[in-house]
Amino acid sequence: MRFSDKVVLATGVATGLGRIAAELFVREGARLVVVDYNEPDLQAAVQALQGLGGNVSSIVGDVSLAEVADAAVARVDAEHGRLDILLNNAGINPVGNIVDTPDDVWDRTIAVNLRSAFLLSKRSIPLMQRGGGGTIVSTASIASFKASTAEAAYSVSKAGLLQLTKVIARDFGAHGIRANAVCPGFLPKYMADRLQGASDEQQAARSRRAAELVPMGREGTYEEIADIIAFLASDQSSYMNGAGVTADGGQTV
Repeated sequence: MRFSDKVVLATGVATGLGRIAAELFVREGARLVVVDYNEPDLQAAVQALQGLGGNVSSIVGDVSLAEVADAAVARVDAEHGRLDILLNNAGINPVGNIVDTPDDVWDRTIAVNLRSAFLLSKRSIPLMQRGGGGTIVSTASIASFKASTAEAAYSVSKAGLLQLTKVIARDFGAHGIRANAVCPGFLPKYMADRLQGASDEQQAARSRRAAELVPMGREGTYEEIADIIAFLASDQSSYMNGAGVTADGGQTV
């Protein structure tokens, strides 16, 4: 197994891609500390992960807050004494151009999508260094390269996340720490912050739009993106550092 006895700290794992990625890590032998603000879904996810035989503990909290990042890394250190992999997956995706976007929504999006990755990476790197190295994987987006219509805050935050990945790669590659990002296109559902208000028809319209825009004629699956996350986190990608791996069915070609 690729992650036998490896220690993973992962954010945004209560639902969707994060949960599928966490399941993959557990199935391949990793020990996990997971963080999410959605307590009911996080508890359900942890129970499912433990049901798979996983060594999993959790923290409920907003990863854009320094005290939550501190607590998460402290928990990893206390329980495992090392950190091998950090997955920055927490994210939100509000609708609006820069005129439509309220100031507080802009600030919140940057905080959740970008500040959280800064906080967790900053605190994780010294622990990784103490253990001889590690890997940081962040969930960016094709919006990191190509602006999305009416998703101004999201596009800017994801562009920043890709650049954060690159500066970590440059500054800490010589310390045995790699940083890479996966950049998905269309996935099966809206992100959790938009999903709750989306009707079945809106979801269906989104799928039809994906079929029109994506050369492969479909959305990606969480499993497909989780496989890329696992690849980037594993030794199979040992010479990859600072990459933004596009996984969009050819949408940006």
